[in-house]
Amino acid sequence: MIWLDAHCHLANLASALPFEAAFKEANEKGIKGFLSNALTKEELKWYAANAARYGIIYSAGVHPNFPPCDLEYADIARLCQQQRLWAVGEIGLDRMNKDFSAMQQGFIQQLDLAAEHKLPVVLHIVGHQQAAYEILREYPLRYLIHGYAGSTEAFRLFLKLDAYFTISERVLKKDKTLLLSEMLESKRYLFETDITRYYLTQGEINPLLRLIDLAETVSQRYGTGISELKAIQYDNYLLLRGIK
Repeated sequence: MIWLDAHCHLANLASALPFEAAFKEANEKGIKGFLSNALTKEELKWYAANAARYGIIYSAGVHPNFPPCDLEYADIARLCQQQRLWAVGEIGLDRMNKDFSAMQQGFIQQLDLAAEHKLPVVLHIVGHQQAAYEILREYPLRYLIHGYAGSTEAFRLFLKLDAYFTISERVLKKDKTLLLSEMLESKRYLFETDITRYYLTQGEINPLLRLIDLAETVSQRYGTGISELKAIQYDNYLLLRGIK
C-alpha cells in the first residue's frame, strides 16, 4: 500500500527547489502517488514535459479566487478533449471573489465540461457552502473537496454527494477537532499537502514529506493506525478515479 498526496502543485514547487531529488526521496519514503494541479499556462507546459516522466497525474481548472491563475475555459476544454487530465479543477466558489454571478457561471460551465467528459472534479469551496451544494447536487459526478475546513454542518451536507475530502494541516487546528473526527468516521478521506513554492518554510529540505508527518499526527491524536489510514486513503483514491 502506498501513500498518496491527493492535492499538490508540483509544477509550481519544481520552480523553487531541486525537484528530482525531493521526488526521489518522497518515493523512497513510500509516497508514490501525486494528484497534482495546474493553475497557470506555464505550469501546463511543465506537466506536458514532465508528468509522464515522473508518473504524475494532474488536474486543471479556472480557480475561483487565485489572481495568478491565467487558465481559460478553452484551455480546460482542450485538455479534456486530449484526455490529459485526471479531473477538472480546482474549481468552485470562494467568498473572497465579490463577482458571485461570474464566478458561479464559470463554475457551472466547468462542471458541464466534467460531466461531458465523465471526469471527477477537484473542488475549492471557501464560504458559499449551501450555494455550492445546490449546484453540485445537480451533477452525478465524483468530487474531491480539497482542503475543506468549513463548518461541520456543511461537511455533513457534502457527504450526501459522491464526495471525498482531503485531510490537510488546516483541520489540525483545535477548533476543527469535531470536523476532523467526522472526516475520519466517514472514511471518505485522503491526505494532502497542497504544497506550492508559496508555502515553503525557511530551511525546509523536502516539503513533500509533510504528507507523512500529517498522517502520523492524525494517527497519534485519534488512535487510528497508520496502516488503516493508508488503506482507506488508497481505496478512496481508486474509487475517486473510478478504478474500483
